[in-house]
Amino acid sequence: IASIYVICGAFRLARFNCLAAMAGTGGGKYFTGFPIPAAAGMVASLTIFLIWLDEKADFRKGNWVYALPVILLFLSMMMVSQVKYPTFKKLDWRTQRPFVKTLIIVMFLGLLLVLWKNVLPVAAPLVFTAYLVYGFVRPSMSRQMQREIEADDEPDDPEGDSQREDTGVAR
Repeated sequence: IASIYVICGAFRLARFNCLAAMAGTGGGKYFTGFPIPAAAGMVASLTIFLIWLDEKADFRKGNWVYALPVILLFLSMMMVSQVKYPTFKKLDWRTQRPFVKTLIIVMFLGLLLVLWKNVLPVAAPLVFTAYLVYGFVRPSMSRQMQREIEADDEPDDPEGDSQREDTGVAR
């Protein structure tokens, strides 16, 4: 199962590099297939969650030990799927009040550090799962709602679904 996951990840990167080279654009708004870092984050966060659950709630594993392999197979399939996921590269981090925004971020990170052992094991899998589900829900949403969620100020480009991600690989 682990080798299937790695092979699907390699196919996803190969497809990404081919499409990025053919399109010749500087950065697309969408990934085709579930991004590898998000898939890895989901596997890691679910593993941490299961360990946390075992420690905190004396969780009986039972048939749950088969959940992670099934999730790995599902994520493998999603990496090579045609489902589109936003890249969030167009998020506007500039603001009229940079001090307030910086203060909020620092306070959030401080709170996360204080509540590290109680919040992260539950929050991280929820974030990755929400991103995974968003790829399925996105086609049924209105364009206006998609723009609000994805914070996209550019007009829709029906053929410009090219994908670019910074993988550190020279082209």
